[in-house]
Amino acid sequence: MNSEYSNNPLTEVALALSMAFFSIMVLTIFALSQKSKIISSNKKISLSSISSDKTKQIKNRSIIFYFEDNFYNEKFKKWEFNKQRSDPNGYTVAVPSELSVKKLFEIRQALKELDIKITQQNKKWSDALNKNIEKKGLIK
Repeated sequence: MNSEYSNNPLTEVALALSMAFFSIMVLTIFALSQKSKIISSNKKISLSSISSDKTKQIKNRSIIFYFEDNFYNEKFKKWEFNKQRSDPNGYTVAVPSELSVKKLFEIRQALKELDIKITQQNKKWSDALNKNIEKKGLIK
């Protein structure tokens, strides 16, 4: 295999450079494939029933209903957050589904000192509020 380029020094340099780039490419591919294996092993989830992590404490929150621009407790009595003592477990505020986002932010701002979670009232809650609050003559 004798050709006119076999003794050319530039051919030898080009061959050496191509082998170096090929070696770097192989090492890079190897390194990246090992990195993805390490990352995927860190993402595994333990499914054991006994966990060393802290268990999340379930709070038994007091429920507050927002109805006709007022707050009511679970006994359908008007609830004024300014006069209430803060519940250490926090509050769940149930709001009607047709309430605007703007009004939600106003409620959240008004109750910012309290630990609240907001949820949507279901039909059963809405019916009970309509029935009990109208019956007591609180809305006209």
